[in-house]
Amino acid sequence: MNNPGRAAVQIWAAGTGGGHLSVAEAVATAISERSQGTVSVALDDPVEDPIGRTARSLARAYGPLVRTSPALWGVLFRGFSKRGLSSTMDRFLLRQLAPAMAARTQARAPRVIVNCHPLLGPAASSAAQAARVGGFTPALITVMTDLVGGHQGWLAPRPDAILTATSEATDWCLNHGVPADLIRQTGLPVDPRLGEGAADKSHRRSARRELGLNPELLTVLVGGGAEGAGNLRHLARWLGASGLPLQAVFACGNNRRLQGWLSRRQPQSVATLGLSYQESLTPWLRAADIYLGKAGPSALAEAAAAGLALLVTDSLPGQEENNGAAVVAAGAALEIHGRRELLEIMRRLCLPADPLLGQLQRGALTWARPGAALEAAEIILAFLATGHSETRLQARSAAG
Repeated sequence: MNNPGRAAVQIWAAGTGGGHLSVAEAVATAISERSQGTVSVALDDPVEDPIGRTARSLARAYGPLVRTSPALWGVLFRGFSKRGLSSTMDRFLLRQLAPAMAARTQARAPRVIVNCHPLLGPAASSAAQAARVGGFTPALITVMTDLVGGHQGWLAPRPDAILTATSEATDWCLNHGVPADLIRQTGLPVDPRLGEGAADKSHRRSARRELGLNPELLTVLVGGGAEGAGNLRHLARWLGASGLPLQAVFACGNNRRLQGWLSRRQPQSVATLGLSYQESLTPWLRAADIYLGKAGPSALAEAAAAGLALLVTDSLPGQEENNGAAVVAAGAALEIHGRRELLEIMRRLCLPADPLLGQLQRGALTWARPGAALEAAEIILAFLATGHSETRLQARSAAG
């Protein structure tokens, strides 16, 4: 967590995967830009503080679990997405996290609290109540980091506004009883720089040159989220031996074994590069033509904002399993099943005369919301300007 200090806006996120934190960072940056630095923002991660030992252990088990046992993760996710077990988890996390989170919120004294994680809502709400001063309670805004929805944690307790990424996520909220006047469909917040020059091939070539890549080769960014999950070794073998005129960059995240394995491989017919964990993949996304890999919400949203063709190979059970179908339906992606299909599609994408690459890139740009973080920032700043109870009424009126 950041050092204690007052902040007008406090954002809660946790490092289980990279998506929650990347969304929170995009929102924090957008608030600072929109307010020209006049609004102080604090981004807090309760898992980083020495608070609940068991909660920290659970959070740190996320990476190894999704890398080695995704099916088990899916069972756990679905179980704790059900109302009964979700309430049990809420009570556990309240005991583990609420005291330290309340102390941090009291030190921050924010006017608006933003929650970017489905398991932090109850503790964030409890912290807001504990920080109540002079009859004023900070507004609570939820930013859903799922593309389609599915985790009960987003719904309890009910915030003053809930920001959704897609029409599917909005429908999911409506179907679960969230009043329409509390929902604002902004898109999933991403780094706004991703959209700069996204449709310009010369920008991609310049970005490749700056990163030491071959500027003229078709470039594939292969991703498995912050934990380097998914079938990345298979993809490396298949692409590496394909002989296709392309280069592949593997975003290994926290998967050091994968990065080491890539570095030890004999030279392949296709150049491959393994990246360690990056604070931001923006420079690499702006250099690539294609995103290939897991259907993580932030990965898809960021790649689409950068105008990349999206090829979805797999997904985490539960939280990501419907994401691929959503971007395929939007005309932004193809789902890939196995080596043969991957190589057939990649051959087409390497052919200058084949329209498939351009079609997918245009579809991605149409689906993308590169300004989502700035739109979310404007909503948060509106709450900050008018106060808790007034803004609730204003937001309901505007949404209706």
